[in-house]
Amino acid sequence: MLNLARGMERREIVATLAGAGLPVAVVSRALDELDHSQITPAYVRALDERARARETCRLPEFVRGDARALVEVSRCPPADVFHRQHWIGNAPLVVRGFVEQWPRPPRFRFEDLRRRFADVEIEVARGRTKHARPDLEFTELRAKMPFGDYLDLVTTAVDDDAYLVARNRAFEDTAIGQLLEEIELPSDLFPPPRRGAISFWLGPEGTHTKLHHDATNNFFCQILGKKRVALVPPSATMVADAATGFYASHTSDDVRRVHPELVHEVELAPGDALFLPVGWWHEVWSLSPSLSLAVVGFRWPNSYDYRPGRPLHQRESLG
Repeated sequence: MLNLARGMERREIVATLAGAGLPVAVVSRALDELDHSQITPAYVRALDERARARETCRLPEFVRGDARALVEVSRCPPADVFHRQHWIGNAPLVVRGFVEQWPRPPRFRFEDLRRRFADVEIEVARGRTKHARPDLEFTELRAKMPFGDYLDLVTTAVDDDAYLVARNRAFEDTAIGQLLEEIELPSDLFPPPRRGAISFWLGPEGTHTKLHHDATNNFFCQILGKKRVALVPPSATMVADAATGFYASHTSDDVRRVHPELVHEVELAPGDALFLPVGWWHEVWSLSPSLSLAVVGFRWPNSYDYRPGRPLHQRESLG
């Protein structure tokens, strides 16, 4: 039963046990009984709950903390202080005007971007309003269109139907990646920009990203327009217990009704930045046509195996 819960194919189980000397007919009959047993679903649920609990207990190995306060400053702390207090401390940080403090900040404007890249074919997530969980169902939403047409949509629409997100790979796969050459990040925190280290987020007013967490630490930098972000710490087990992969089933309002002290909100204006530590749940709304850059290429290793909502068969702690 444990191997079935782990996702092992029936034929693999039959072959393994037959190789150990058990008659195929006996193994097949036992598997049929498990398929129809009322005990099997209960066993799998219990196993999943145990695996989720173990992963939540391992959380400190990945995030090393769970700050309750959202710190706001006018200048980013020096790298050693930032690393100790926010990276290792797993504490969110709002830096007002951070982008303008870069050695060479981006000077992007919607009209200039349209002039330069109007004919570039891009991929966007389109038809989001038709899906209850559009970010989880991303592969069904991929659509191609000229960047100029998409910018027209961004600057005139007010809805959540289309969004250019990191997984659309505008920087990696199109000429829009040339924009990376036009910015210079603070060298004490980041190496020179490279493809994959910064992602591009562009959407109209009304765009809504549901509660989720990232697999890395992320300095989310608002370039054009405004966004509102609600944050929930990794210790909110009611969210982790019902998640699917990186995506929550709950909203930040759901958490607020039960644990109002766990929900922090911030509004980001152009030039502001929010450090989102790995594991922190966040829900995002665009308050106007918005362009954001998510910087994940830090000077420190930035990859974590924390995904409390992963499918049961992908978990290590199943025994």
